[in-house]
Amino acid sequence: MEKNNKAVIREIILVTDGQSNIGGDPVEAARQALRKNITVSTIGIIDQKEQQEKPFEEVINIADAGGGHYEYTYIDNLSQTIHTLSHKTVTSTIQDAVNKQLKELIGNDLNHMPPESRSKVLNYIDKYSDEIPICCCVLMDCSGSMASKIHSARNSILDLLDSFQNRKGKIDLAVVGFPGDQVDTCKVLHHFNDHFSEMERNLYQMKPKGGTPTATAINYAVKLIEEHMHRGNNNNGIMTLEEYVVG
Repeated sequence: MEKNNKAVIREIILVTDGQSNIGGDPVEAARQALRKNITVSTIGIIDQKEQQEKPFEEVINIADAGGGHYEYTYIDNLSQTIHTLSHKTVTSTIQDAVNKQLKELIGNDLNHMPPESRSKVLNYIDKYSDEIPICCCVLMDCSGSMASKIHSARNSILDLLDSFQNRKGKIDLAVVGFPGDQVDTCKVLHHFNDHFSEMERNLYQMKPKGGTPTATAINYAVKLIEEHMHRGNNNNGIMTLEEYVVG
């Protein structure tokens, strides 16, 4: 059945190598994002030279509050991790929507369905996870501690773009670096409306310096996504994901 592309998965992928140390509470910012149907997932970049018993506890808390997933990775594996995390977020978001509809229609979710029926629904989810449009904002930590990692981080974003090219569904991608030109600000490195051909040049604006204003970055990404969605749809006729998956 042909689907209406006014249903869009909205996601933020936060990439950081440290804990927030400027601005407000990033966990609360992620919680507020989820209330606006924007999922926040996180990636913590682990330094191979440092051993931590509880690395990036904040990374876990942000993802939990934002309804997303989290991963830890070494900088050399960042490219694959971003791709995997994005796919996981899309799939689980659709599955949550399907489960909600199943409970309303038959009183059960996927976990309580007969194996044959469950398999059919999972195949449906796999199919539409590749077709549903995505509006994704990548938040890249550009604090001083990222100086030795920024080149690999830049290449990882370009690899993510390449992996998106094979999807059937539309991709709107923005990249925001934090901090920006001032302490508690952000800088748009690639806007949703920019041509993908310009992304590599835009990403060279990533200049590591300063602290880590994570809450500011999440709030900024939410605003950027909402403004982009408003311009694209004028807030008329936007379907919920639940309406999309059963339509």
